[in-house]
Amino acid sequence: MQVVGKGKMLFFKYVLKRVLLAIMAVFVLASLTFFLTRAAPGDPFTKTKEIPEATMANLKAMYGLDKPIYVQYAIQMQKIFLHGDFGTSFRTVGRDVNTIIKEQFPVSAQLGLFAVMMGTFLGLCLGVIASLYRNSAIDRFAMLLCVLGLALPGFLFSYLFQYFFAVLPVTDFGFSAENWLPSVGWGSWKHFILPGFSLSLGVTATITRMTRSQMVDVQFSDYVKTAKAKGVSTWRLIIIHELRNAVLPILTILGPLLVGTMMGALITENIFGIPGLGRVILNSVVNSDYNVIMGVTIFEGSFLVLIILVTDILYGIIDPRIRVSH
Repeated sequence: MQVVGKGKMLFFKYVLKRVLLAIMAVFVLASLTFFLTRAAPGDPFTKTKEIPEATMANLKAMYGLDKPIYVQYAIQMQKIFLHGDFGTSFRTVGRDVNTIIKEQFPVSAQLGLFAVMMGTFLGLCLGVIASLYRNSAIDRFAMLLCVLGLALPGFLFSYLFQYFFAVLPVTDFGFSAENWLPSVGWGSWKHFILPGFSLSLGVTATITRMTRSQMVDVQFSDYVKTAKAKGVSTWRLIIIHELRNAVLPILTILGPLLVGTMMGALITENIFGIPGLGRVILNSVVNSDYNVIMGVTIFEGSFLVLIILVTDILYGIIDPRIRVSH
């Protein structure tokens, strides 16, 4: 009983520590975002045209920008962390940031989930093939694709896919624009294909490298050798004994990969005209819309921190040794 009670206490301390670190991380992120946006040149009201001084003074007073920076900071932190209110957009009259996030986040989430699912599937397939043909031309080709997928920016693939798979077939080969892959827009399953595939390449590269590495390690384990000695078929050996064990570490990075893919869709969403958070954050940075920048950054950062927190807690449940060592 004492051992069980001590184990529960260690787990409680482990979870509490992780929760406090998560809250601290979000608070630091919010503070850095606030001061960095204020340090940037310009303001939300002078990006498009000159405004009379009297009008400018009224606007700053209305949004609280006439107050000292530390007062603005205290007010905004109170609104965010006590009331969950990111304020209103400086550039879009009558639009609060919470509503903008609520409307645009599902689009980015759907696109990010599609890209991660596609990238995971392709990465697992390439990783398994590369491990089976280790040190061969197939393996080297797969690793070359990984390097290209990680090294080249995602927006470059977006432009290439948009031109070669959407624009060129319609303009040069006579394909019907209505029946072919759309170059811009959002609404049907066809709109997922090109931007989703563009975003999935980085995920594919990451999963391929991890799968290959894990598969190679698993191939030399004792239980795989035992299964081979028992005459288990090749495909059963790969899927049941090797891949199932190799895929466990990969599952832990899928959450951060999803958030990273959504945040990395900033330019891709603009290229394909997708009404997601990527386009919102880019426009808000261009227009110095402080509240929108704060809201989207904190929301996506908190989402990532939450996924990492859940992963850490699950690790603590699965492996009690982690509780003691941390």
